[in-house]
Amino acid sequence: MNIREIKKLKWNGKNELIKVSENLYVETTKTKKVFKAIFKKEGKQIKATINSVDNITLTQAKQIVQKLKTRIADKSFTEAREIIRSALAKKTSKKDKEVIIKKQKESERYLLKNIIQEFLQTRNRQSQNRINNYIVRFLGDKDVRYLNEQDIIQFFKKVKNTNVNPSKTTYQRNKMATIKRLKNELSVFYTHLHFMYGINNNPLTYLTLSNIEKALGEKYQVEHFKATTNLKDIQELYKKIYELKTDIDVETNGHKTTSVYTKYALMFLMLTALRNGTLRRLKWNMINWDKKIIEIPGEITKTKKDFRLPLTNEMLKILEELKKYDNGKGLIFKGKNEDIMSENTLNAKIKKLSDGKTTAHGIRTAFATILKEKGENPLYIEEQLMHVVENKVGQAYTRTDYLEQRRKLLETWELLVITKTNQPKHITFDF
Repeated sequence: MNIREIKKLKWNGKNELIKVSENLYVETTKTKKVFKAIFKKEGKQIKATINSVDNITLTQAKQIVQKLKTRIADKSFTEAREIIRSALAKKTSKKDKEVIIKKQKESERYLLKNIIQEFLQTRNRQSQNRINNYIVRFLGDKDVRYLNEQDIIQFFKKVKNTNVNPSKTTYQRNKMATIKRLKNELSVFYTHLHFMYGINNNPLTYLTLSNIEKALGEKYQVEHFKATTNLKDIQELYKKIYELKTDIDVETNGHKTTSVYTKYALMFLMLTALRNGTLRRLKWNMINWDKKIIEIPGEITKTKKDFRLPLTNEMLKILEELKKYDNGKGLIFKGKNEDIMSENTLNAKIKKLSDGKTTAHGIRTAFATILKEKGENPLYIEEQLMHVVENKVGQAYTRTDYLEQRRKLLETWELLVITKTNQPKHITFDF
């Protein structure tokens, strides 16, 4: 239908819609003829008045329809209707406003910065800082339901090029260490979203560290921890820890002191060769005083298996000493505000006291090396370190954790380590 045919149209006593071209119609009324745009979305019609036939040309009307069609191509019924109303300067109906407000609220609920708050409460202070400094900062305004792999890759690119705190250089030399930790945080977060909100989208499902390295053009470099295997170094380190002044010992302002919990955690770590993360999560209710063991649940061990830690006299002495300052509830070695101790607290202190010769994890290396050199049974040593030393068949047939053998092993280690502290040996406690 051309413009001449349109202008010849007559009103037949009722309003009538006549198709001009795809999505474009002309409506004849008693007083005028107007161009109408009609689109179908989700099985429903969207009708909108473009303008009077006398005010615009047929070409202009077709151009308007084509532009609207392009803009609403991938939109829902509600979104398309609002785009058309806005483009044609139509007022939003009350019902439509309610729909829009409802949709906005729902969308805001799933913004990462809002929905991650509950998850944050389950993380330790280091994780919370990492999440806030990077994940919330760069992904906070994204809807977690629609984040994809490319969004995550772009996020990691921003992390790589951003120095959150220039004064703290940890992981700045190799930003891939931070990126690896952030990838783990996001993976745990999306597992939380699945179980708590039924959100099945997980942009990290198929995103491996290799994919990330390739996209960023940088390799993750494992920084091997420092470790001394010299017994004299270990003895000197324990002596320095033993002689540390704590906030309990010194009350005068201005003195540099160590938290009593940090001091005893350092001593306990050296005597047990436990992993830093496991030791910091030990709780008073895990102690079996009668059997002189700590029953460590698999949820706080790297191997995810339960572990029985035999307690020596010196370990029992440390626990008894700590009970004087504690109520015997919650964490044994507390951090600030009775929260879990920072993962860097023990590591930084050991590095400083050892003059950079070892780290917290390096104590485990010293434990294994020195005791093997002394002729102790490697099987008991590896069991104490919670290393998997047997294949699955061997594990199936082995029904012992060598508890008493490991107790004697730890007593031997204890005598070696505390030699320079002039402590009385073989202190006995009655329980």
